[in-house]
Amino acid sequence: MTPQEKKVYGDTTQPLPRRDRGYYNRRDKSDLGEHFVAPDGGWAWLVCVAAGLSNLSLYPCLQQFGFLFRERLISLGMSSSQVTAIINTNPAVSACTGLLNGPMFRRFTFRQVAMAGSLLCFTGIALTAFCETFAGYIFAYAILYGFGMGISVSASSLAINTYFQQKRRRAAGFSWTITGLGPIFLPYLVTFLQSVYAVQGTVLIFAANSLHSFVSALIYQPVRYHVAPTLMQVEQQQQQQQQQLEPQAEILCVHCAQQQKREPGGIFSSQYLCQDDDAQRPGYEIIEPGTPMLSRANDGWYGSNLSLNRSTGRKRFRTVSSCKDLEHTQRLHSPIDEEDQQQDTEREFFRPNNFRREREESNLESRLGCTCAEQRALYASHQAALLERNKNDDTQMAETLAKMSFRQKLVTFFDLDLLRDVTFVNLVAGLTVINFGELNFSILTPFILTDFGFDTSQITVAMSLMAGMDITMRFLVPFITEKMTWDNRVFFLIGVVGIALGRTIVAGTRSFAVILSCFVWIGLCKGVRTIFWPLIIPGYVPLNRLPGASGLQLLISGLFTLICGPLVGLVRDRYNYSVTLHCLDALSFVAAALWCLEALLRRHRSKRIS
Repeated sequence: MTPQEKKVYGDTTQPLPRRDRGYYNRRDKSDLGEHFVAPDGGWAWLVCVAAGLSNLSLYPCLQQFGFLFRERLISLGMSSSQVTAIINTNPAVSACTGLLNGPMFRRFTFRQVAMAGSLLCFTGIALTAFCETFAGYIFAYAILYGFGMGISVSASSLAINTYFQQKRRRAAGFSWTITGLGPIFLPYLVTFLQSVYAVQGTVLIFAANSLHSFVSALIYQPVRYHVAPTLMQVEQQQQQQQQQLEPQAEILCVHCAQQQKREPGGIFSSQYLCQDDDAQRPGYEIIEPGTPMLSRANDGWYGSNLSLNRSTGRKRFRTVSSCKDLEHTQRLHSPIDEEDQQQDTEREFFRPNNFRREREESNLESRLGCTCAEQRALYASHQAALLERNKNDDTQMAETLAKMSFRQKLVTFFDLDLLRDVTFVNLVAGLTVINFGELNFSILTPFILTDFGFDTSQITVAMSLMAGMDITMRFLVPFITEKMTWDNRVFFLIGVVGIALGRTIVAGTRSFAVILSCFVWIGLCKGVRTIFWPLIIPGYVPLNRLPGASGLQLLISGLFTLICGPLVGLVRDRYNYSVTLHCLDALSFVAAALWCLEALLRRHRSKRIS
């Protein structure tokens, strides 16, 4: 505290010390330190709810694309290939933003990224309401809306995976349960809004609704604000506070510190309240100075009767010097009579402690001198050494980067070295193929049921029933699997294979009752898949590499969707939706087979090694 602040603040009005937010790496926002422990509660549950609400406000235009734009795109004269291209370009662009996840989350926090994504989504949806050409839909709906949704969903997912570790399954279940509320009531809401505001007004309403994700992004505070410090961090903070809490002007030597601690006034300046349990501790003033009183008089124990009724045997001392200032003289005691050790101790005990206190301080002051200048110089040299060390670290890092080739810089910047891991590549390939099939089925469901000959009311009932089973399973799965030790990939594959089997039956029937039963089954399996889908990559890679790993997965998924998306439209134009469903199911079965094959090979290899 500066001398000017000393004049303003008293002992009870000093400002609180700055709260230490823990480990912070300004160059890499995703680096949380080696000893980071996720909160797994408290503010983390607000982040979980905010992530669910953010996705709930962003997904409607994607989930209800068929309901919103089916008739409008037909009236504009667009072919099935163009419609499929628009549908697949949006998630492709969203996934391609994954390439930016690594460098983006190192430079910005997930709150900043989520806010930017929310604004991009609003802009894209609002412009989509006025589009009338294929190029306009590609720019507004596919690129702007897709890019904004990609970075916003990535930020929400990273926030949940950062705030939760032990309760990650439950948090993902709650978040995606909130997100799953949309498909239950949105078909009815879209039908009602279109009858009142037409397609353009309905899309503008959804654009305004997407701004709720901006408010949700404000909840994504940096996790270091809510992390309980570990024992090692507490010790480090105490050491740092002890060394750096006071500025250079406040550094005092022992001599000056003793001068500040001394209370004004003499031994008879006020009434002292003595410490009966410790005779070595000084008393406390309890009345105003100028009223000399005995400190232990008439208290029933140290009263005057004790000193009058017994002979203490105190003898006179012949001293060479009795001066209180003992800086350059030595006090010599020549007792007339010898006292035993017990009487010396007792005499020392009954002596008022304020005499002893002042005498000890006087002796201490006589041996010490002011060394503030030396200590300040030492502190300045220590701070200069720290600054020099930081500069050297920055210089070494810059030299290391300068020696790297362009290829090495590219690999480091985008975390491409993760592709050397065979297991990671297999996981990414499986997720890419499975998500491609799930996305196309979800978006094309209204078109498929329309092609099968069902009307709008039947389609609405079927989709709402599937969404209801989906959200029910999302809520129950975390509690059902909490005590089960199976890997997340096992649960994920159960859901994926179940969905593929249900779609296979749907492709071969035209009975509305059978389709409703299949949609119930697909909804249950979809809930299982949705819960464990965002846990596959975080369960395999460390937290500090999660942005880069998830970004690579999204990038590969986006490129695959961008390349293979138009093929879905070609298959539909050449054959029908039944063949299209069989092709999507075949992709899911192939991905599940690859994962199972890798698990068997690794188990066999581990047995051979053991």
